[in-house]
Amino acid sequence: MKFLDKLGLAIFSLITLIISILVCLIAFGWIDVSIITVALTNAVASQNGMYITIGICVVLVLLSIKCLFFPSYERRTVKDDDDEGILLQNDNGKLLITKGTIKNLVNSAVDDFKNVDGAETEVVLDQNNDVHVELEINVQKETIIKDVTTKLQNKIKETVKKATDLEVKEVNIKINDVEREEVPTKEEVKKAENSKTEK
Repeated sequence: MKFLDKLGLAIFSLITLIISILVCLIAFGWIDVSIITVALTNAVASQNGMYITIGICVVLVLLSIKCLFFPSYERRTVKDDDDEGILLQNDNGKLLITKGTIKNLVNSAVDDFKNVDGAETEVVLDQNNDVHVELEINVQKETIIKDVTTKLQNKIKETVKKATDLEVKEVNIKINDVEREEVPTKEEVKKAENSKTEK
C-alpha cells in the first residue's frame, strides 16, 4: 500500500471516528447540537479560519477522489526480462515465476522432439498475465509438420502446467526452415568404402 493510500485511510478513519462519537453524544443528549453549530460558525467566521477550513476540505476531497478512483495496485510485473514474470501470492508468501523459467520449461519440452532443431523461444505476458509462447523452429525433411507442431503445442502446455500450475493461453509456432538430411558426397562415400576394405 502506498503512502497516500495509507494517509487517506488514516484520515478517513479518524474523521469517521470523530463523527461517530459526536453523533453518539448528541443521540444520548450529552451534547447540544447548537454547540457544534456555534463551533463551526466561529471556525469560518474569521478570514484565516475560512481559508484553513477550505484548505482542509480541498485536501480531503482530493484524497477521497484519489482513493476512490485511482487505487494503487501492487505491480505484478517488472520490466527487466530476468525478473519479469507472474507473481503468485498465498498465505505463506509470494512466488515469482519468471519468463526465463517458463522459457526453460518450453525449451526442455522442445528438446524431447528429435525432429525439431534450432528452437528460438519468446515468452509474452499480456495485461492479464496470461502466458503466450512464441516459438520458431526448424524441422527435419521427413517431418509431418502439422502432427509434430500439434504434439509440441500440447507438450509445452502440459510441461508448463505441471511445473508451475500456470495455463499457457497459446503456443504460436513458426517454421523457419526444413533441414535436409546430410547426404554424403562421392568423395566421402569413397573414403568410407576404402576404410572398410583396408580393415
